[in-house]
Amino acid sequence: MAHVKVLLFGPLAEAYGNSESIQEIEEGFNANQLLTKMGLSEWKKKGLRCAINQNFSNFDELLKEGDEVVFLTPVSGG
Repeated sequence: MAHVKVLLFGPLAEAYGNSESIQEIEEGFNANQLLTKMGLSEWKKKGLRCAINQNFSNFDELLKEGDEVVFLTPVSGG
């Protein structure tokens, strides 16, 4: 088992109930599986982006011990 730090912002943090979480994952887990594990997979349809260790990433990238995963919702404004 590995542990990753997850950061969430705005409405995504509100939906999850927290802006930060340490998640225990199995070897070979990717960001998409992590999103599903956290009960947030429906947010992918809303244009969610993923960053791993401060670099924008593909949801299929494998995660490893100590990674920091940030899920970002689209930003709009005027």
